[in-house]
Amino acid sequence: MKIKQLQIQVPDYLTIGQYARMNAYKGDSNFGRLVHVVSSLTGFSKEEIRTWDVESLTKVSNLFSGLADHSNEFHALLEWNGELYGYANVKQATLGEYIDIESLSEDLENNLHKIAAILYRPVVKHRFKTLSYAYKQKVKMLNNDVENVFDWYEVEKYDSNLRKEREEDMKGFPAHILLGAISFFLSNAVLYLNHIQYSKGEITKIQMETREEEILENLSQNIGAGGGLFTTSLSPIYYQYQATPA
Repeated sequence: MKIKQLQIQVPDYLTIGQYARMNAYKGDSNFGRLVHVVSSLTGFSKEEIRTWDVESLTKVSNLFSGLADHSNEFHALLEWNGELYGYANVKQATLGEYIDIESLSEDLENNLHKIAAILYRPVVKHRFKTLSYAYKQKVKMLNNDVENVFDWYEVEKYDSNLRKEREEDMKGFPAHILLGAISFFLSNAVLYLNHIQYSKGEITKIQMETREEEILENLSQNIGAGGGLFTTSLSPIYYQYQATPA
């Protein structure tokens, strides 16, 4: 679509790299923020964008407005760039994974792509006879209906050197999928600590169940479509079902 001699290509989804660049703006000016966001999404320099008229800037901004409306979703398995990637089950995570995630989270804004390379790794083995996919924003998400999906596949063993080789490519990974995975990861950690507190007698059963209900309700809003995990088991992992077929 052309906007006054400009050829604009609207992507199917917001990438991690675009998301990080968009959120890097620290100024207070609404106009400056808009210029920064448009620059982050289109690749045009801020200097060039400042030469546009307001109508062109508004039209370009509206073209991309839908990208920000996509809700964050957790998907255990998806095909990206022609390769099957799986969420690395935190129940089986190594100490190295936890240490690296904790370290990288200190500067989350600039390290999202590195965390993505930890949480999503190539699938090296799976038990599915055939793979059924749901398509959304041209992302292929596994849609097989199985119980405890984490038992159905294995991802590449964690290696920090391999992660460093792959992390730049992960800047192109769908931001809403990663944000859903981070929400899932954190919520599982909170649920686990909630049960630890109960087992130590620090909170009552009613307090534990009330907290759990609140966390699960909040998490369920970010987990859906093909690939979400839905049950409320009382022991990690808390979501044990692959999504229902579309």
